[in-house]
Amino acid sequence: MLRAWKSIAAGVMSIIAGMIGIGGGAIVSLMGDFVSESGGIFGFEPFGVPTIILGIVAVVGGIFAFRKRVWWMAVIGAIFAIPCMPVLGTLAIILIALADQEFVSLSGAETESK
Repeated sequence: MLRAWKSIAAGVMSIIAGMIGIGGGAIVSLMGDFVSESGGIFGFEPFGVPTIILGIVAVVGGIFAFRKRVWWMAVIGAIFAIPCMPVLGTLAIILIALADQEFVSLSGAETESK
């Protein structure tokens, strides 16, 4: 049987994009606060927290994609990965859309165990 690689690759891409978003958001928050106290140029610190939230959702969606569970959560994670890292997020959402048969449905998993 051929291994399903699309969901795994999409999960890794979403996780990487999410981690970049979390790190970038933290840097923007901390440096924006530092810059605004020392004379301030634009006060970018409000943009850091939403970027951190986008990154967290992208990482969670990437974990769901990597484990091949809950397809819609993997899609949401890939969508939230796009603002964090546009190239990786776009590739992740394309691969998740192509790999929808690889995901285990919750209703199917419950009926198989009975």
